[in-house]
Amino acid sequence: MNRINEMRMNKKGWIRIVEAVFAIMVIFGGAIMLISDVGEKVDISEDVYDTQRYILDIIANKDELRNDILEGRTMNIDEYIQKNIPSSWGFTTNICNVDVICNKNTPIDKDLYVSDTIISSSLSNSKASTKKLRFFVWRK
Repeated sequence: MNRINEMRMNKKGWIRIVEAVFAIMVIFGGAIMLISDVGEKVDISEDVYDTQRYILDIIANKDELRNDILEGRTMNIDEYIQKNIPSSWGFTTNICNVDVICNKNTPIDKDLYVSDTIISSSLSNSKASTKKLRFFVWRK
């Protein structure tokens, strides 16, 4: 009888050892998965450029926003853009002459996505002018 009890105890010991090894493997596997996910960055460039093009097309076709650009006012432009981009994106806009590179208020430590459009006054406007709207986006 003693021998049978000893065998049962030995089996229970081995089962506990195997359970402990599996538990350690599961914990290490989960840790490795978490570490590998942290390093991955999702490429958002296509989404950003599509969104920028969509917003710039709408701005170019709305007379009120076009006039704001021609007069150098960015407040309404920025409000419109803020409503139409994800909250996880930061942005800035710059209005300048066509022949000027305007990169004010852009972060230097982020990946920037830049699109621009040229806005010109209508033919009926006696003061013909042309401006460039540059639209910068980055991930916050």
